[in-house]
Amino acid sequence: MIPLYLQITNYVEDLILSGKYLPGDKIPSENELAEKFDTTRTTVRKALDDLEKKGLLTKIFGVGTFVTEINIVSQKKIGIIVHNSQIVYGIIKFCSTIGSKCFIAEHTPGLAQEKKAISELLSMGVDGIIMEPTVISLADDLLKELIKENFPVVFVDRSIDMGFPVPTVITDNSQGGRLLGEHMRKVHRIESAIFVTSEDLNISSVNERYEGIKTGLRFSPTIIKVPVIDGDYSNLITHLKKEHEQAIFFCNDMMAVRGYSFLLNKGFNLPKDVKIIGFDNDYVSKILEPKLTTVKQNLPQLGEYAASIMVRLIKKEHVEDENRIPVSLIVRASCGCMENKEDIHRE
Repeated sequence: MIPLYLQITNYVEDLILSGKYLPGDKIPSENELAEKFDTTRTTVRKALDDLEKKGLLTKIFGVGTFVTEINIVSQKKIGIIVHNSQIVYGIIKFCSTIGSKCFIAEHTPGLAQEKKAISELLSMGVDGIIMEPTVISLADDLLKELIKENFPVVFVDRSIDMGFPVPTVITDNSQGGRLLGEHMRKVHRIESAIFVTSEDLNISSVNERYEGIKTGLRFSPTIIKVPVIDGDYSNLITHLKKEHEQAIFFCNDMMAVRGYSFLLNKGFNLPKDVKIIGFDNDYVSKILEPKLTTVKQNLPQLGEYAASIMVRLIKKEHVEDENRIPVSLIVRASCGCMENKEDIHRE
């Protein structure tokens, strides 16, 4: 008798070879296949692992399993304009499984630099560009023209309104903000707070984090803008002395570390005087003492999924404009919870 995992292997392989599932299609989930064959997910996973080794399937953790694109896009070139190394890693990881080549354009912030980076990628003959847009991108006529002409462009980590739809892969920032807000309301009974950002709220990730925090808290935190991440945080002192807020939500962990250090140097006892919360679960979140309460993103997964969307665009398939990757709450001591205790709460 044929082992059950081989029956599943043969079943899925037949679906692919018969054309029922085409390159880029998402196959049934492990749960669905386990139910169909009245078996466990472990058995299904063994079958899918075999198909992945054969090169027929590509897995994206937390998203699904897809029919491999090797025969369709193996010679395609994908340009990358992304600062976050973990996202870049995810893009390259996915592209390596399908044989596509990646070209990374390095650039410093600025409109002229962004246009130059795009131009360089186009001169290399890329078939599409995955990029992390900024508010500067709103004035990028070259980028707008590419999007208008339906050149494959995927935004990752944040979205901006370019006047035309652009497929975007982003962290579920609203969910993350809400988890933080709910924790501070339910556990710490927070009734007043500050939200600190170096970017405007017209950046989707910033706005969604703020709105999520607001929803979780059930009130609107005061917004304080710092010109740059390494900027002047003295407004925090002025505001805390005047309004006596109980908590500070920093838009990201890098800002939280700088604000944290600034407050300590000014004599604040943290988290007794004011509770500190970050976002990103960056490596710096564990450097602080007490360690930083924050939200964990799966940045490599953002990159992998953005690359899978790019492949579908190159193939001229329909894709959703917005694609969200879930997050989890990391509770440490900076919010006032027990020292040296770390919990991960998932939805």
